[in-house]
Amino acid sequence: MSKAPSEPLPAEAAPLPPVPVTIVGGYLGAGKTTLVNQLLRQADGVRIAVLVNELGDISIDADLIEARDADMISVAGGCVCCSYGSDLMAALMDLSRRRPRFDHVVLETSGVALPGPVAASLTLLADYVNDGAVILADAVSVRRQAADRYLSDTIRQQLSGADLVVLNKTDLVDAATLQGLQAWLAEVSGGARLPDHGRGVSAPRCDNGRARRFAR
Repeated sequence: MSKAPSEPLPAEAAPLPPVPVTIVGGYLGAGKTTLVNQLLRQADGVRIAVLVNELGDISIDADLIEARDADMISVAGGCVCCSYGSDLMAALMDLSRRRPRFDHVVLETSGVALPGPVAASLTLLADYVNDGAVILADAVSVRRQAADRYLSDTIRQQLSGADLVVLNKTDLVDAATLQGLQAWLAEVSGGARLPDHGRGVSAPRCDNGRARRFAR
């Protein structure tokens, strides 16, 4: 008696590529929230998840919000803003289980956080890949803060950990001050990219590649 032909085994689904994570940092008042709002407003169909320490720490523009609860803000275009509190790893793992999958994660750190340890934690999660650290700097105050005995280490370590430094509020300083500031930032940041953003923060584009989306 002949055996019935065996059913072909189902093909295994190809593994999904890791989701890029851009770290957005900078000292208090540098413009991180402004950048996040512009990113969400101009996402152009890209599903972005923004992670912040506490939802109360960020002010999403009211016209972008579709729904809100204690832990998440749903934003137009399929984007969300979530809090990670004291457990960033758990928040990222929870986010990776959501469907449909997000195209990009923007991780906004606190004003005193350093990008290096955050980037190191991403290497522990196969679902994500570090896309670079964008550090915002206030053109009016960053050099003063970097000279402050209490703030200096934080400011300098934030800048030295950047892949890209976004200089904000450049319209509030004169041309000579701006030129000197750009030269100082190039030295302190150890060669991070310093795009010209004119009067303020530029809205980023979410395509892949070491924070290039923030450079115009």
